[in-house]
Amino acid sequence: MPEQSVKSKKGKTVVLQGKWLNVPNMFTLSRVLIAPVIIAIMVTEPRMPFGIPYNIVAGVLFIIAALTDKADGYFARKHSLASKLGATLDPIADKLLMLPLFVALWYVELIPLWVVLVVCGRDLVVSVIRLEGVRKGIAFPASWSGKIKMFLQSLTAAVIIFLPQYADGVPVRALVYLMAAVTLYSGIIYVIRARTEVFGAVERSAAADGED
Repeated sequence: MPEQSVKSKKGKTVVLQGKWLNVPNMFTLSRVLIAPVIIAIMVTEPRMPFGIPYNIVAGVLFIIAALTDKADGYFARKHSLASKLGATLDPIADKLLMLPLFVALWYVELIPLWVVLVVCGRDLVVSVIRLEGVRKGIAFPASWSGKIKMFLQSLTAAVIIFLPQYADGVPVRALVYLMAAVTLYSGIIYVIRARTEVFGAVERSAAADGED
C-alpha cells in the first residue's frame, strides 16, 4: 500500500498509512515479545547461567522493554514514521507488558492483590473509553497524569523486581501506595475528560439535531 501523508501543524510530515514494518513498530512489538519472558522468569525462578540471580535477568529485560517505549516514539518523531498502526499498538504493548507483570508480582507475593485490581481496573475503564472514542471518531490522547502513572508503574515494577527482599519494607510499600494512588487518580481524570470530550460531544450533537 502506498504511503499517504499530511503536514502537521508544526510542518512535519506524518505518515497515516504505509508499510507497518518499520523501526518504531519493531520496538513496540519487541516489548510484547519480551513481556512473557520476564513473567516466566519471575514466576518459575529458574537457575540462570553463571549463577546470575534470576531477578537481575528479569530486571534487565524489563528495563530494556521499558526503554523500547521511549525508543519507538523517538524514532517515529525523528524519522516522520508516526502511523495509525503505531499509535494503536503502543498502548496495547504497554498493557501487555505491565498488566501481566503486576499479576505475576502478586502471584509471587511481592505486591498486594488490591494494587493489581486498581491497576487492571483503571486500564479496563480507560480501554473502554478509548474504544468508545474511536467508534465515534473522537481522538483521546493520553493526559499528563497518565504519563506520570506509567512512569511510576515502571519504577515500582523495576524496584520490586531488582529488590524483592525489600518488597515489604516501608520505602517500597510507600512507592507502591503512591503508584496505586496516582493510577487511581489518572483513571478518575480520564473518566471526567471522557464525560466532556467523548460522551459530552455526543450529547451536544444530539441537542443540536433537536434544534431544527
